[in-house]
Amino acid sequence: VGAALPVDVLTYEEKTLSAILRVVSSGLVKLWSALTLLGSYQNRRCAFRVLQTSPFLLALSGNSRELVL
Repeated sequence: VGAALPVDVLTYEEKTLSAILRVVSSGLVKLWSALTLLGSYQNRRCAFRVLQTSPFLLALSGNSRELVL
């Protein structure tokens, strides 16, 4: 309450319940903290798992460890 942070949802997959969020780098800690503290939404329990962070959107498009040449 009393603070706001602009967050963009770039993609959301209903099947896997995964999303790519975009936030300015100065807001990363605030967003991460907010997701950590959120335990329920609309009377349903929830949890968030951060799989990857990057300052570059292109880096999120694939996993270099799974790259097949």
